[in-house]
Amino acid sequence: MQLSCQFLYWVVLFSLFPSLYSLPLLPTNNISLYGNALFRNNGISLTQETTCLPSSSLADIGRAFYVFPIRFLDLKTGAASSFSSHFSFSIIPNPLCPFGDGIVFLITSNADSFSFSNGYMGLPNPQGQDSFLAVEFDTSFNPSLGDINGNHIAVDVNSVVSLASIDVLSKGFDLKSGRRIRVWIEYRDSAKLIQIWVSYSLTKPPSPILVAQIDLSKDFQEFMHVGFSASNGPGSAMHMVDQWRFKTFTAYQPSMNPMDAIEQGYCFMCSPDPDPKDLFNSIPDQTHKTSHKLKLKLKLGTMGVALVCLVISVVIVTAILAVVCYFIIMRKKRRVGRRRKRSQTGLFQMNNVPTRLSLAEIKSATLGFHRSRIVGEGASAVVYKGSLPCGEAVAVKSTSTWFSSKGGAVRGLS
Repeated sequence: MQLSCQFLYWVVLFSLFPSLYSLPLLPTNNISLYGNALFRNNGISLTQETTCLPSSSLADIGRAFYVFPIRFLDLKTGAASSFSSHFSFSIIPNPLCPFGDGIVFLITSNADSFSFSNGYMGLPNPQGQDSFLAVEFDTSFNPSLGDINGNHIAVDVNSVVSLASIDVLSKGFDLKSGRRIRVWIEYRDSAKLIQIWVSYSLTKPPSPILVAQIDLSKDFQEFMHVGFSASNGPGSAMHMVDQWRFKTFTAYQPSMNPMDAIEQGYCFMCSPDPDPKDLFNSIPDQTHKTSHKLKLKLKLGTMGVALVCLVISVVIVTAILAVVCYFIIMRKKRRVGRRRKRSQTGLFQMNNVPTRLSLAEIKSATLGFHRSRIVGEGASAVVYKGSLPCGEAVAVKSTSTWFSSKGGAVRGLS
């Protein structure tokens, strides 16, 4: 019975709280969404697959930024922070429509500024004064914007016209394949160098696919926003981003250690299968530390509330199951008691079955049917009190015809 109650307890507990064992890994409170972006399947869908739009229509734009601005520039020294980022993305086309514009990794001074123009992928308005760095994964061909083709990776600084670009088809990659592509981006301020790696696998390639010489200390403001942007233009595709890690580094000194060889970066957006090899340097930015502490406090508060709810729920479940087990045990005890009583009643009845004695034994027990032994007398029978040699008291009922042939019937007296 104890085992059955324990089994019932765990069955109820698991059925009531399945979410405890499948907690979502995407911290949605880390990310601010803009435009048509939405959370989907532990990732972010920046744009949605729609019907084809006429070329004169405004672009379908979606953006996602880390909720806190990050410090990128030391105003005292004028040095920009080095940074490292890793994420994966996929562009899922609509087979009935042309491809969308593409997706960009974006660091910008103004998260609310963007252009609706086709081919801009939601980058900041060119008429504005916003500073930004963008790494394009471009799937549209716009010669007026300096595109080399409709399948390239490029680096932009404060302009949609790229500083450097590479045809990814020539390197064995296809942005339009619908496959998940993993990206590593590193900027070293000491070398004024940005490098981009891409791969279909979890392993970071030994050589970058694109390298560009830039000095972000001349363009970045003290605090910048980090995230992604995508647009569809006249086409239609779903631009998905997940598994995003990012880290900044201040006072970085050149060394033999690569930026990705020491410690994981802060996970802004993790899916259920985070890469085990996503490792980053361990020199954090002070502002990043502050935001990290704030996020840690929020997480601890959420975990505390969840723990209290869990404890209360377990207590309630335990109390309910204790009551159920009590009634089950009492019911079983009553059932056993009834069986035992029936058994004892049967034995008692067996002990009171009349016993056959010889006439000599009957006469001896009743002192020869002496009148002093009569305890009852009726019209057809006389009942005598007798005593057997073993000391047991008996009642002897006799009739004149019965004793003449059979003897007496004896029943034990209580």
